[in-house]
Amino acid sequence: MKLLVILFFTLLSFNAFSERLPHTKLYAVTDGFCCGGEESDPHAVYGFEVMNNGFVLSGKSIDSKGAEEGFVIKFPDNLPNESIFLSPDEEHSFDWVYLFGSPGKRDGANGAVSIFDSVFVAGYKENNSGVINGYLAKVSLQDGKLKWEKSFESMSKNKSSAFESILITSNQGLILSGVTNSYKDSFEGFKSYGNPQSGETLVMYFDKETLISDNPPKKPSWEIILKNSRSGITIKEITEDNSFAIATKTNNEEGIAKIIKIDGRGKVIWSKKYPNFGEITDIDISSLSGKEDGIFISGHKHDDFGGIDGSIGKVSLDGKLIWNYSFGNPLGGKNKFSEIKNKNEKMVLDECWGISAISDGGAVMACGTGIEECEMFENDNKLYEQCSNDPRTTWRSLLIRVDKNGKQLWQHVDSFAFPGEEDEFDVPSTASEYVFITSDNNIASVVDLGFGIGLQILEN
Repeated sequence: MKLLVILFFTLLSFNAFSERLPHTKLYAVTDGFCCGGEESDPHAVYGFEVMNNGFVLSGKSIDSKGAEEGFVIKFPDNLPNESIFLSPDEEHSFDWVYLFGSPGKRDGANGAVSIFDSVFVAGYKENNSGVINGYLAKVSLQDGKLKWEKSFESMSKNKSSAFESILITSNQGLILSGVTNSYKDSFEGFKSYGNPQSGETLVMYFDKETLISDNPPKKPSWEIILKNSRSGITIKEITEDNSFAIATKTNNEEGIAKIIKIDGRGKVIWSKKYPNFGEITDIDISSLSGKEDGIFISGHKHDDFGGIDGSIGKVSLDGKLIWNYSFGNPLGGKNKFSEIKNKNEKMVLDECWGISAISDGGAVMACGTGIEECEMFENDNKLYEQCSNDPRTTWRSLLIRVDKNGKQLWQHVDSFAFPGEEDEFDVPSTASEYVFITSDNNIASVVDLGFGIGLQILEN
């Protein structure tokens, strides 16, 4: 296969708005052979850095029977600062891959964390009765081998559950949020591949002793169900009072963005809705001069023209909305995108899936930008032709950087092409699914590619 023999590719980047723009330091990618085979179409939705030991990405791929399969993959820390294709057949490869699930069953990894020389994997796994359960596994950080795994059923019989977010707490415990008591036929997916359309928010906490143990836990130290919200999309700790903020949405048809703050034992402190924000996809705790001062929110919402724009907001630690702005429709670029001068707001979608706070009080948001499909315009010849000829039917990664007041400082839009391609305009689609800040203050973007997955490190 062509991808297996190519070591490097040429990254094409377009930046705007500021002289403080980041530049790509490392772009490591791999294809479906990492995670189930050529047709597995891996889709990474989360990632994190292991201090001095590389990076871990997690998500779902397609198994031999066309259903979802969970994966966790570790990239090494000794990669050269360049664009590189990782494969066991090449000079550089990934360290290990952990796959879980049964052929024809729905399984996936929505997140992972590392502590005590182990990686804890959170997601979902379908049992032999066709019920999807929350899934927690402990694997070795060194080689990815399974140490133990545990499924957690919904309290309501024959209903589904899943973990969507996982976090190591300041006291070295483990807290998870997700969905429970969901009807299977409304269990659409998670992150950028769907949302549960029914259910209630679930939060579970496990203490340090549970994580150290060689045996799976029989039950959590404590758990709560929040009945007026659909799923715990993200959970983050507010360390100043050892509380937790949960990104969720109302469990009615509108699915209004919502944040719930709970204390260290799961008691609700406050719950606030943000009806004008749009779809909420992630949160992070903001800080300025080392002091926590609010909560950043990422997501997207419909604009006035029929498209979708990225939505970013900030609320205070007591839940009051401070600001909310929309961004998107980047112009220009490299190669076939260089002639883009029309925002095409009717067709272009700017979908944002992750956010990470930066130490200067600002944040960076991870998005994909492009046109989903042209078929919806088939009844209008002019619009259909416009859509078909627009290069943005090839998606690009989009990072949006804002300051503490929500002012956009820059946007960074990426596509790339393999060297030696006859048609240099024929680049695969990309989208940034998640973003985090590395130990050396660089920006790490977890990327979904038309042929696989990638990790892009940008010097900040």
